[in-house]
Amino acid sequence: MSRCGNRLARRAAAQFMYQIDMLGENDSGQLDKFIAHYVDEAEELAEMNVPFFRNLVTHFAEPLDAAEIIRSNLTDGKDISNAPAINVSLMKAAIFEMVFESTDIPVIINEYIEIAKDFTDAKSVRFINAILDKISKHIERRAS
Repeated sequence: MSRCGNRLARRAAAQFMYQIDMLGENDSGQLDKFIAHYVDEAEELAEMNVPFFRNLVTHFAEPLDAAEIIRSNLTDGKDISNAPAINVSLMKAAIFEMVFESTDIPVIINEYIEIAKDFTDAKSVRFINAILDKISKHIERRAS
């Protein structure tokens, strides 16, 4: 699968994380609905690496508090509740991939930064990059 296929999978994973965050639930029914609505019907996702996407989103059920990881890396009195939900979802998806996948962490960060550029402004992209970089320095990988 192409690098583009993996980026599309990461983009869809971040969007699925956003859906989970908004609905407050993560079950196989939600994933099936997401795939049917966004993946199967979206022409722009035709090149997506679907097995990679499925693998990424399976980690979202793992007992990992990505929001707490983000909170613990904020500085200057910043609060995660003030961040746009899509920014938080992007960072959470990246954290799950950093922890549970064997992909090089700089590649993961770069990919999510590129995806963030489609959803948010330059200031937010710099913020996401800074937080992910800070987190990456002490992430405990569980990848096999």
